[in-house]
Amino acid sequence: MPGKKRNPEGNVHSQLDLWAIKQDLQREDFKVAREYIRSLGLEDHAGWETFVRDGNLKDSRIPENPDKVYKHQGWNGWHDWLGVEQPGKKEKKSPQILFDNTDKDGLWSDPEPSKWMNFHEARRMVREYGFEYEEEWRLFVDGKFPEREVLPDSIPMNPEQVYRHLGWMGWKDWLVPPEKRVEYTRLNKAREFVRSCRIPDKGAWRDFLKDMAGLIEEYKMVLPVRPHLEYKESGWISWEDWLGTDINYHDFTSTRKFVHSLRLRTQKDWADYCLGRLTHKPRRAGSIFTWPEIAYRDEGWKGWEDWLGAGKEIHSDPTPSTSNEIMIDCKCRGRMKNCSECDGKGYYTVHLD
Repeated sequence: MPGKKRNPEGNVHSQLDLWAIKQDLQREDFKVAREYIRSLGLEDHAGWETFVRDGNLKDSRIPENPDKVYKHQGWNGWHDWLGVEQPGKKEKKSPQILFDNTDKDGLWSDPEPSKWMNFHEARRMVREYGFEYEEEWRLFVDGKFPEREVLPDSIPMNPEQVYRHLGWMGWKDWLVPPEKRVEYTRLNKAREFVRSCRIPDKGAWRDFLKDMAGLIEEYKMVLPVRPHLEYKESGWISWEDWLGTDINYHDFTSTRKFVHSLRLRTQKDWADYCLGRLTHKPRRAGSIFTWPEIAYRDEGWKGWEDWLGAGKEIHSDPTPSTSNEIMIDCKCRGRMKNCSECDGKGYYTVHLD
């Protein structure tokens, strides 16, 4: 019996349906988009045009031409889109946000007005609390900051859910205004610096930030007060790892002797070596400080020439070169006083023939 012509896969118009689905995924659902736009309080079409012209919809799933995109998906004019009184109607004395309650089966069909504050106003108030991380917010709403002003009932404790389609852009955006956001030094660089400062424990961290503010600024470091929260998603392991208190670092004299064998000439050479850029040199052991001038400032540091051996005429030294000498971290990490490999030092030296 004759029927509809099918494509090789056996589906009628599957190619067209596939493209239609792809396009739907690129735009926000009409009702969700309309609810967000209404929350902005734009008064007329001219206000909408200014809003669009200022780039507020850049990288947004809400179209700049909703009258065309949503033409067959519920579009009912600009007054409906903006949530303002239709021109010519006198029931209301001034433009205000209206909510269309005619849809009894839609997402926004609840006849009761929302108890939550407008997203933008709520965010403005929340930013005044001075929090920076989601964890701080959770403690606050759980009552762990009694000295702070109580959160108004009109601001939800779970803003990431309530405002999910109404402007939510993450916790940093919710808690910190753009002009107060801080670009912290990346984890690896910050951690090597902190380890070189030889901070004894977690309890001394805040005092270090206060007492050594000048040193931190000198080295152009931007360190967070709460590194365990700032670097949570970028490699944070533990406070011991952050401070390097679980690493048995080499002493000044033996480390300097090894550094002399590298035949580095400048401070830049040392920086490149620490970053692994000098691939023809032995790899830097994790138990060698990146900033020795900080780590050994009270234990023998006499300057870069002394550290690198750059002031010596190494080429005229009649003794055999020690450039093939490398230091290797021992598996015991210095925890075994009678270790057969390192004798409790945490490392041992190997000469390569």
